[in-house]
Amino acid sequence: MTFDDLDIAIFSYNRAAYLQNCVMSVQRHCPGARLTIFDDASTDPDTLAYLASLPEGMVVQPGSQDAAGRHGGLYYNMQRALDRADRTLLLTLQDDTQVVRSLDQFDWDTILSAFETDPQRAFLSVLFIKSVRETRYKRLLRPVPEQSLYDLRNDLSPQNHAKRMAYFDISLMHVDRLHAAHWQMQNSEAANVEQARRLFAPMPTMAHPFVFFCPEVPFFRNRGQSLAAKLALRVVGRDVKTLKDMTPTQIKAMKTRDMSTYPVAETFLEADNPKVRKPFVYKDVKARWWLSALHKIEQALKGRR
Repeated sequence: MTFDDLDIAIFSYNRAAYLQNCVMSVQRHCPGARLTIFDDASTDPDTLAYLASLPEGMVVQPGSQDAAGRHGGLYYNMQRALDRADRTLLLTLQDDTQVVRSLDQFDWDTILSAFETDPQRAFLSVLFIKSVRETRYKRLLRPVPEQSLYDLRNDLSPQNHAKRMAYFDISLMHVDRLHAAHWQMQNSEAANVEQARRLFAPMPTMAHPFVFFCPEVPFFRNRGQSLAAKLALRVVGRDVKTLKDMTPTQIKAMKTRDMSTYPVAETFLEADNPKVRKPFVYKDVKARWWLSALHKIEQALKGRR
């Protein structure tokens, strides 16, 4: 198995600098993979200019809009990506994510083994763990060193088993198994999790991930910005908080560690901007305590309307 077996889909909307960073990370680290950008009717001039600069056939625009002028949305585009995929695997990314290292033969052997050892698997997590979720991962997943994976614990209660991890919007998907199951993307990550629990085995996590989110991304809600979000742009800045590519030394340390150390992003990754704080936050409105407080107040007031 190689990059020739991989389709990559990036889902994009009005974030030119983030999209460019994601595309460049794929180009650096995934040579031979077929990359397609599914843009959700972006209107930002910078995004449109960047999309127009890309090779013909790399960008897929929305097929249609409904009577109210709404475009398709993430899951509509994810379904289109799956329907078009004809390679063995599909890696789904969003424009605020980044591939942080290249894959070697050991990684491909891990991926191949993950799917071959369990024909009921259709999803594999390739994401580093957010530190806020580390406790949950340790509660649900056990290290499997011989497969370089973390998989569902054998001693889970029925209640916890029902809450097992089964699907992420950003993951490595086995195309033929999804097609055979007539998979149809639902309109939320939670609904797709429930569908995956019904149809497939639990989703394991790579012990040596290669994708993560950029921190402190500008926050939009229904394509508008709150006062906190507008202030955050001025305080946190508009520049993309890119992640440093992992060095060969860092990759070796990650791959040779004891797997009792889970692959938490803050342990293995660094931001290029030294002002980015750990633990990472993923919305710029949470980058400062007072921005977060203002954001919560605004959300509470909107909820009362």
